[in-house]
Amino acid sequence: MRWNSFFRNRENRLYFKILFYFLTLLIPIVIIGLSTYMYSLYIMKKDFNDRIKTNLQNAAQTIDAKMGSLQEISFNFFSDYTVRMLLMPEEQQSLEVRTEIWRLPKIIQRNENIVSDFTDRMFVYIDTSNVYVSAGVNRFDSFFGTMYKYDQYDADYWAQKLNSDKYIELLPAASVKREGIYDKQVVPVVIRDRLQSYNAVMVINVAVDAIEKALKGNAVFESTRYVITDGSGKALLDPNGYMADPLFAEAAADRQGDQALKGEMDIAGERYEVSHAKSALYGWDYYSFTPISEFHRHTSSILLMTLLLCLVLVLMGIVFSFVFSSRIYNPIRNIRNIILDKSDLWSHEGHAPAQQVNDFEQIQQSLRSLTDYHRQYKRKYDQHTSEYVESSFLFLLKGHTLNQEEILQETLQAEFGLDRAGYVCCGVSFDFKEPFYQDIQDTDRMLVMNGIKKIIWTLLGEIAPSYVIEYRQNLFVAIINVENREQAAALHPTFQKLMSLFQYDIHMYYDMTVGIGTFYSGINEIGASYNEAMTAIGKRSGKDRFQIVDSEQLQIENRFMYSLFDEQKIWNHLKLGHKDALRDIIDQIVTANVQGSISYEYLGLLFQEMYTTGARFLVERGMDVHSIAADEKLSRLLEGERSVSFSEYRDMQEAIYAYYVQIIDATRTGGDGKSGSLVSLIEKYIEDNYRQDLGLEQIAGEMGVSLKYVSRVFKEKTGVNLTDYINQVRMDKAKKLLTETDMRVSDIAEQIGIPSRTTFLRVFKKMEGIAPNDYRSLHRK
Repeated sequence: MRWNSFFRNRENRLYFKILFYFLTLLIPIVIIGLSTYMYSLYIMKKDFNDRIKTNLQNAAQTIDAKMGSLQEISFNFFSDYTVRMLLMPEEQQSLEVRTEIWRLPKIIQRNENIVSDFTDRMFVYIDTSNVYVSAGVNRFDSFFGTMYKYDQYDADYWAQKLNSDKYIELLPAASVKREGIYDKQVVPVVIRDRLQSYNAVMVINVAVDAIEKALKGNAVFESTRYVITDGSGKALLDPNGYMADPLFAEAAADRQGDQALKGEMDIAGERYEVSHAKSALYGWDYYSFTPISEFHRHTSSILLMTLLLCLVLVLMGIVFSFVFSSRIYNPIRNIRNIILDKSDLWSHEGHAPAQQVNDFEQIQQSLRSLTDYHRQYKRKYDQHTSEYVESSFLFLLKGHTLNQEEILQETLQAEFGLDRAGYVCCGVSFDFKEPFYQDIQDTDRMLVMNGIKKIIWTLLGEIAPSYVIEYRQNLFVAIINVENREQAAALHPTFQKLMSLFQYDIHMYYDMTVGIGTFYSGINEIGASYNEAMTAIGKRSGKDRFQIVDSEQLQIENRFMYSLFDEQKIWNHLKLGHKDALRDIIDQIVTANVQGSISYEYLGLLFQEMYTTGARFLVERGMDVHSIAADEKLSRLLEGERSVSFSEYRDMQEAIYAYYVQIIDATRTGGDGKSGSLVSLIEKYIEDNYRQDLGLEQIAGEMGVSLKYVSRVFKEKTGVNLTDYINQVRMDKAKKLLTETDMRVSDIAEQIGIPSRTTFLRVFKKMEGIAPNDYRSLHRK
């Protein structure tokens, strides 16, 4: 009855008339929506076609660039001085070449790593005896028969490539089986060069899946598929079998390219948009096939979006038409309430005012979503900040230095309140007993360690801003921000409180040690304070289970005791093969340093120096340093983990002893002949390079030992100073040129590596007693 009276009321006719005018304004929305859809459909398809074509061309250029880099790598490889000196048939290899042949796989590996994302394997051979790969040297028949077997090319085929007259050749795609494990499609690129009157062949296998990946990396649509053919129209890549279609195969074989394969084409009952690109390097043809249904799918989404947009606009127009006059104030009031509501009343149930929901309620929800987004962003920002701070501290604890420490300083001050003058680094170490692992489940141990970390952080935070990290298993490191040394000394009561707490609570599970480092003012000196803290932990007494050790109360030596006399004793026993005596000497050296208050960091440096002694001994014997492998702990120490905890130094001591034992075993069977000695290597190097500048530093660097060591060993073995030996070699060469040629004296001087004519005359007269021209005349008479 009420609505009937409302519609019949003459006073409301103006309302309906205005409403009608509002509704007629919705008709242009529908017309504009349809026009927009048609125009968007045309532009979108044109844009997609252009993008597909451009991306295909870019992919082809990318593949060409990678293929070009393969040629450059092969050129650099065959131009390498070491390669040209070492790569020769097996029967031509001398003893010196065989001792250095390990360098070839290293060079191959270095070149292979440059294009590893595009290739499957790179190998080189110069005869039918050996094949050189990055992992080492393989026998020719075994390599092509089992280790790297092609389905189309056998060992005889690759042997024939040594007699090929082509510099570079791209073979058709083949399937290769690596050690019988898996098959992989590759395109072999064969490059031939001539070394020392022999043909050498390098084969670089381009992975077909890498080519496909390069194409798909530039794809506009995921459904786009690709075909690659060589210059003769043979398929290199056709995973979907498009070449089986007669129309496409004929066009591809005729090399008609864009003229015949432009636009749409029906293949196997489905219609595709075909694009073509040509390789500028090898003449490959690249084809892309994009289903027309993909365009329809995108255009249907545009139609749906347009319809939905028109529908939403129409509905909104209708709603606005009805509500504009009667409910305009309520949405404005809601917006005002949300903006002015600082107490977040909407987040509590029951606090929202009772009202009817309307369209403008969306504004309120959007503002709430924006607030939630801001909170999520803040949480992510805090997480990334914590990760940055923790990684920076870990970097400093390892003894490194930050180049822009002010960034970390500002972050610590703004986010964690660390704004005081200096830092003290403290270590809290737990030695868990067997009951801990028996009574506490492994899945709960992480929760226990997190709880311990929170307790340490909370107690330290009561006296100074701090940051606590779990540096490694069972070791927490606290970086405490204090003003001066006096405030650092006040840390003891807090650690006593911490010690009492953990000593009272389930103390049967662990022993606990707190090491306190020294106060430093610079943030880059945190590593030094950490070194002192860890040294203090290593100096704990064996009597008490719960201890606090302050580095200020210790006399820490930042050096190690390892004299030339100690090294000579080790050297002598290595020569004599006295294993038991070596163990005693190592124990004496390490014990003397530990008892002498050596620091946590320098204990690691001591073991590095003892390893170097063994390495120098191997070099003097003419052996490869890497032929004797160190164990895992010693290897990590040599790779940069300079610190050795005092609880682990006995293990490291045994590792050094085991390393020396391996050296004794290796050198005992290898002999100590002159041909394999350091002196022979030096003589060979001088003979090969006397024409160049031969500084003693350069020779020492080539041999991998110090300058003093090279001079001492050479003098001991030959009785001649190294500089005199270099001059003697040059003078012998000069005398031969004086007697056998008519070269000028200045040219001879430059030929033998002495650019100065005056210097040559002085040295020649000193060593031979007469001038060069007089020597020539006397010899000819």
